Amino acid sequence: MKKLILAAGIIICLAITVSGQLTLEQTYNYSVGVVKLETFGYKYFLMDVPNSQCRIYNMDHSLFKSINCAVPANNYLADIKYVSQNLFDSDSDIELVYTYYEYVQPTETTYYYKYHSRVINENGSNMLDIDAARFIYVYKSGDTQYKLFAFCYDYSVWPELIWTKVYSLPGVWVSAETMASAEIDMTLNAFPNPASDVIRLAYQLPENTGIAKLNLIDSNGKMIRNFTVDKHTDYIELNVNGFSPGVYYYNIEYNNQRSPSKKIVIQ
Repeated sequence: MKKLILAAGIIICLAITVSGQLTLEQTYNYSVGVVKLETFGYKYFLMDVPNSQCRIYNMDHSLFKSINCAVPANNYLADIKYVSQNLFDSDSDIELVYTYYEYVQPTETTYYYKYHSRVINENGSNMLDIDAARFIYVYKSGDTQYKLFAFCYDYSVWPELIWTKVYSLPGVWVSAETMASAEIDMTLNAFPNPASDVIRLAYQLPENTGIAKLNLIDSNGKMIRNFTVDKHTDYIELNVNGFSPGVYYYNIEYNNQRSPSKKIVIQ
């Protein structure tokens, strides 16, 4: 009897241990976020850059909906956000904001980025076009009032021109209450990538952050360079002529936090 009780106890302990283990549910080949839709509930969403598409998945990881984000030739998706139903209008369709960019090289030694943002519905119909808008944020401006802020940049001139457009919104933003809300919200872009001469390492510092550090790391994890950066600009240009060819990474560090790393290739 004692042996049976001991065996039963071991089985129960093993069951508790197994049930408490972390379990991989799904692997996506893209960066994935979580959103809470007003009538459909929680969903995963991702940005498929090669296909210029936002895909939305159910919580069991089955495909719920695909939304095509029209991008002109030689332009690339940079961001998708604010996937919602009643933020931009009052119908039950899904809407979102997406941003794309073009690399413009007027001469052999000069280049810049050109950005554009759009609000579309799930059928791909344009609801709003904002030329030069690189960053889009929705801020609460009252108990039930929200505003869309479009931060626009013209990099074709020096110093670059910066202006902000503010739009009133008919609805409210229903956010998914996850730890993602506390993540460092930065857009890391490098161009040209791969690079052989000069590479531009772009970033966006979080709100209320004046100074941060940009770290450049090789594939072995060794710190190669670090730079102090601030909000007076949103990129640094780095001459890589003396660098050994290979894979490198850069990230932004501030207030004991660190952003995900961006991969760059030096030829």
